[in-house]
Amino acid sequence: MSDNENRTGKQSRREFLATTGAVAGAAALGLRPESATAETPKRGGVLRFATRSDAAGLDPHRNIIYYVSQPLAATTHGLLDFNSKMEPVPGLATEWDVSKDIKQYTFRLRKGMEFHNGADVDAAAVKWNFERILDPKIGGTFHRSSLVNVESIDVLDSHTVRCNLKQPDGAFLSSVLWYPCNLIAPNSADNVDTNPIGCGPFKYKSWKRFDTTEMVRFENYHETGADGKPLPYLDGIVGLPKKEDRVRLTALRTGEADLIDNMSYADAEQFPTKYADEFNTWPVPQVGTSWVGFNLKNGPFSYENPNGHLLRQAAAHAFDREAIHQAIFYGLSEAANGFYSSASAWHMPDLKKGPEYDPDKAKFLLKKAKYAGEKIILVSRDAYPYMHQTGELTHAMWTEVGFNVTHEIHPNPVLRQKYRKGDYHADSSANSFRPDPDGWFFRSIHSDAPTNKLRFGYKNEKVDKLIIEARGTLDQKKRLEIYQEVEGHINTDLPLLYSHYVPLLEAASKNLMDYAPAFAGPFQYATGGIRTAWLKS
Repeated sequence: MSDNENRTGKQSRREFLATTGAVAGAAALGLRPESATAETPKRGGVLRFATRSDAAGLDPHRNIIYYVSQPLAATTHGLLDFNSKMEPVPGLATEWDVSKDIKQYTFRLRKGMEFHNGADVDAAAVKWNFERILDPKIGGTFHRSSLVNVESIDVLDSHTVRCNLKQPDGAFLSSVLWYPCNLIAPNSADNVDTNPIGCGPFKYKSWKRFDTTEMVRFENYHETGADGKPLPYLDGIVGLPKKEDRVRLTALRTGEADLIDNMSYADAEQFPTKYADEFNTWPVPQVGTSWVGFNLKNGPFSYENPNGHLLRQAAAHAFDREAIHQAIFYGLSEAANGFYSSASAWHMPDLKKGPEYDPDKAKFLLKKAKYAGEKIILVSRDAYPYMHQTGELTHAMWTEVGFNVTHEIHPNPVLRQKYRKGDYHADSSANSFRPDPDGWFFRSIHSDAPTNKLRFGYKNEKVDKLIIEARGTLDQKKRLEIYQEVEGHINTDLPLLYSHYVPLLEAASKNLMDYAPAFAGPFQYATGGIRTAWLKS
């Protein structure tokens, strides 16, 4: 926190960037694109981008438009952007002030900004978008959770908007990033399910789910490249969602695709060296964090069982993270003891770790808990192989020490029904990377968090108070210390077992120039990714 802030009670955008070290561009992270050259970027060409997933629908307020693996993310933008390190930087807003009590954020917008249909991106449009996201009949849970602390929104003038918060919130800047709070043209709402009008670097052209997404360059996008010319350089993008890892990799190797967002971990282990002459690769250290969560609302692991914590301790001691690291992730990235990996600025090296792998102690605790072979239902999602593979390995490890476990693999809609009914006892799952810890702790761990209520049922008043306390300061060091204490409670209470940091390996043909993903895998960000990429003939 700057001296100026202490005097005036406000933190400006410039001071925020200085105190967090936020600098736009891949060079700030030392991630200069492997394809970067001294050549002048050439405008034109259509990038064929094969991804592992696709959006469920076109309305970006109702549907998650995932910034790593859903091509439609190229059409979106928001009040703030993020850089290659996933730090908030200017987006549609160029400057902001924060009140002394951290309950008012005032944003000043760029002038001359347009939506893809020519409508003005002004303060009234921001207010309309945020209120639409907050409407429970429209906004998805993930989107609304970013703005749930907003009490009201004031339009101070055509290019100044103020968000008034219910409670102090030192993490609010990360809440108004374009993922998930991206903006659409207010006059396009009636047709958003068939023709979304955003303000990102590319315009929507057509979409057929899990088939083809077509986008074209937005000619009035506000960013410029290092050469001073308007971004993006590409004429367009064709998204080619392909669920199967091997199909996606084959598309790259046969020339059907120019860029892929991931490959299997078995292939990723050797691909960078084996095919170095043919393709460029970019390792993403943490696209998310995998974990095995417990149902604390009912069943053997729950609060209603007096020995529920003992059984969770037994399960933890039977949980071999190193086996998961090697067998599922092929030694890539690292096993997890908290939400943030050592590659992240939010890493907590001194946190209290959970129980160590010790199968003999697990067996001892099962006896102490007087476990009589009650059935344990372990569920996992079918969409991502590492989720159900972790479930399969966990099933084997728990069975070995004496748990009576069955493992069920389901699509997400079925799983959500099981969560609501409490028809499961443990869950092999994961969360995507959060640029700010509040996005994980407040939205998933706090007792009032929708995710916690649906899946864990975790209750700890001390943890709730710590999470709120962390929101009440802009001091990044203080917030990190508080979150480290929260992680210690999680690793003691065991509502979940952190498993592994989920890596990716992106790859592209040699003709894709000046491209690199952001830290957690997004393919577009401030002055980077596909915004600065170009195709060499």
